[in-house]
Amino acid sequence: TYGFGARLWKPVLETRQGAVVLAYNIQREDILPSEKAKAYRMKYDAMKHQGSKEGGLTLGELGEAAGESAKTVQRYIWISRLSDSLLDMVDAKKIGIMQAVDLSFLSEDAQQWVLVAIQETNVVITTQQSAMLKESDKKGELTFPMVRMMLEKEKTVERKVVIKTERINNYFPATYSREQIENIIYQLLENWKSTQ
Repeated sequence: TYGFGARLWKPVLETRQGAVVLAYNIQREDILPSEKAKAYRMKYDAMKHQGSKEGGLTLGELGEAAGESAKTVQRYIWISRLSDSLLDMVDAKKIGIMQAVDLSFLSEDAQQWVLVAIQETNVVITTQQSAMLKESDKKGELTFPMVRMMLEKEKTVERKVVIKTERINNYFPATYSREQIENIIYQLLENWKSTQ
């Protein structure tokens, strides 16, 4: 049954240029990312093992048969390496596809650390954070405290302050230029900052 539903994933034998390959139902509209990942992985592994005079089916050919690009197929094959718990989060849209690709390169221990950190903090991983996790684990530097720190790091809040001209005019003579007004404001702010 291949572990995830014989009804959906029962293999079908097909003949392609004399070679017998496995076809899986990977074109359903309601298919979950985890199901698609496992199906692509199974089909690609089967084709690699069978091979042919031309060297077997390529990712491009596999994607073309399913109506997707070779890059998309490759991403799903990578995602299939995630732990079942992280795959569940991808299915629940708690982890995005691009972030899932990065996380699929993490070791089993690192994936477990990420899982625990997400469960404890309910954080939503950004592509920047997943890339940092991937790079740190690749260098062998990743630890659980580092995972927590990376995922809990607050995003910089952009602050935009607008001061209305009418209010400024109450404090400066009409003869002052914009540059003079700005210089005085900055000087006053420096004086205020030094007293804090």
